[in-house]
Amino acid sequence: MRRAMKCVVLLLAAALLASCGAGFSEPASAQRVELFAVNVGKGDALLVRVDDYACLIDAGKAWARGRILAAMRLLDIDALDAVFITHPDGDHVGGLTWLADSEIPVGAWYASGLFFEVSEAEHPAAEAAEARGQRVNWLTRGDVVPLGETGAAFRVLAPSELLESKDDNNSLVMMLETEQGRMLFTGDMELEQEAVLLGLGDDLSCAVLKVPNHADDDTVSAAFARACSAQVAVISTDSYEKPGTPDPGVLERLAGTGASCYVTQDSGLGVDVLLAGGAATVSETPVATPLPQGLAIVQVIPGDDLVTLYNAGAPCDLTGYYLYSSRGDEIYAFPEGYMMEAGVRLTVGTRSSAAGSYDLLWDDKKVVHRSKTDVIILYDGYGRYIDSMDNGL
Repeated sequence: MRRAMKCVVLLLAAALLASCGAGFSEPASAQRVELFAVNVGKGDALLVRVDDYACLIDAGKAWARGRILAAMRLLDIDALDAVFITHPDGDHVGGLTWLADSEIPVGAWYASGLFFEVSEAEHPAAEAAEARGQRVNWLTRGDVVPLGETGAAFRVLAPSELLESKDDNNSLVMMLETEQGRMLFTGDMELEQEAVLLGLGDDLSCAVLKVPNHADDDTVSAAFARACSAQVAVISTDSYEKPGTPDPGVLERLAGTGASCYVTQDSGLGVDVLLAGGAATVSETPVATPLPQGLAIVQVIPGDDLVTLYNAGAPCDLTGYYLYSSRGDEIYAFPEGYMMEAGVRLTVGTRSSAAGSYDLLWDDKKVVHRSKTDVIILYDGYGRYIDSMDNGL
């Protein structure tokens, strides 16, 4: 068990800490405050934008790459000022590898400064930052992270002490304070960490609550729901992946305080929340683009490390499409503008494949597992499932 070392984070003036809106500089025009909770199944990937400052709270699983990128395009985000990781569970950090390998600029990396299920060096946030030649900033209660020059800030409420049950209960909990109102982000905090937080006596009232731990039955006591008194409660889950979520009791307790609940699995690409003048408005974002017909994976050869597709439908632009290996969490993204014509076969190989045996190179080796079951999945540019095939083992 370890306590991660905390980096010094710039603190705002005491007036900013006192209450939402106090001490903010006067902007030239009203702030635009937006939360987009990406539908990444049972996992978290939350895009937060205040004016021209954009950040990502958690990165979902690796397979959800397309959904996060599609949401970034929708919000016109091409760079991230910061990435925050609430805790090291796979459904919150799985996307860090592809993000670190991408060309998306990331200004800073932050993570909960208390954890014990991984070492500091092996923490996925630390590995992602190191891959970029950067270092992660460890956050604990009392730290404040300003959002650039917007006048808004994240105030860190937890973790305040290391809880040794599991790292869900050491989640990074942050209150976003803006001139338009407040949003509370809770990671996978369960009742144990929630009780510690309530005992500290903070003002938890907020317009928007990101419900902890996918609204499982070990979250959101009646006291916590009352303390938040949120207008909008956003739940990031998939009841197929995690049966029983959202828990009916959680929904009932939130509704009892006047909160309207929105679940990412019901929203298409995600749940979009705008906060203005203390009022939260919500829109859901179905994907209108139809799925391609006739595009399929027709062969997976583990020994030769080859994946073959066939297009029995109309010509298909594969921009944004990607292959995902379930065993290794590895991703191959098709080249920008690559057109797969009708009636053709396309083979993707790796550096383990024989020269001349493939059309496109997956710049990796030993991607398709040779001795254990590995499922290769094809996703479109919105992260929607197209087809899959296992390696036959």
